[in-house]
Amino acid sequence: MKIHLPVYCNEIGLRESNEDAIYPGTPTEDSRLFMVCDGVGGQAKGEVASSLTCQGFSKYLSENPVEYIEDETYLPLALQSVEQNLGTYLETHPEAKGMATTFTFLLISDAEEKALVGWVGDSRVYHIRDGEILFQTKDHSVVQGMVDMGEITEEEAQTHPKRNIITRAVNGVNSTRVDQHVITDIKKDDFFFLCTDGILEHLDEERISLWFRGKASVQEIKSEIMENAKDDTKDNYSMYIIRMG
Repeated sequence: MKIHLPVYCNEIGLRESNEDAIYPGTPTEDSRLFMVCDGVGGQAKGEVASSLTCQGFSKYLSENPVEYIEDETYLPLALQSVEQNLGTYLETHPEAKGMATTFTFLLISDAEEKALVGWVGDSRVYHIRDGEILFQTKDHSVVQGMVDMGEITEEEAQTHPKRNIITRAVNGVNSTRVDQHVITDIKKDDFFFLCTDGILEHLDEERISLWFRGKASVQEIKSEIMENAKDDTKDNYSMYIIRMG
């Protein structure tokens, strides 16, 4: 499967430091693995957690190539390896106690013409076709749990005071469960959109659908998203936009 040259951003926003991390740092048309992580912990080295998680997964994949993309044991084993590395770091850097990160993962398989999506926390992955969101990850967050229980609506969740509290993160201390999904229906001009919650501060599904409708280029969509976030997004904001060729 072919892809257009992916576009990305990794911006500090209105924070004092950037705790987001992305992989790869410089994508090419041959890139097939993409990750976006949002570190949490502030002074507790959230930027270390996000960076080590990206590095750990890329290293695991290079040493243990995926043989079958629908193998449900692969990502949990990879995450276990990553968490062990984070745990080792914490043993020698006690000042980083409390660090954690969200995690989103996209692996496109040319051989199988499928894509593996994995996620922990409230950073997201979307699969979009002509403005229609065919798949999106489901946040591991307090407000998503409240929505699932019928306590609040999706609209109320967007402004709820607990909207930034996640219920699952990669931290190197407690074993974390990664959710995963295999996308088997991939067509030319489909988009994959990975992003941290900073990108989503002022976005809803309607606007996302509008931007990804028609024959817009990845650069045009990036410009719209960056303009939406610039000087207004309080959090760090990072993303990848991948268009299938």
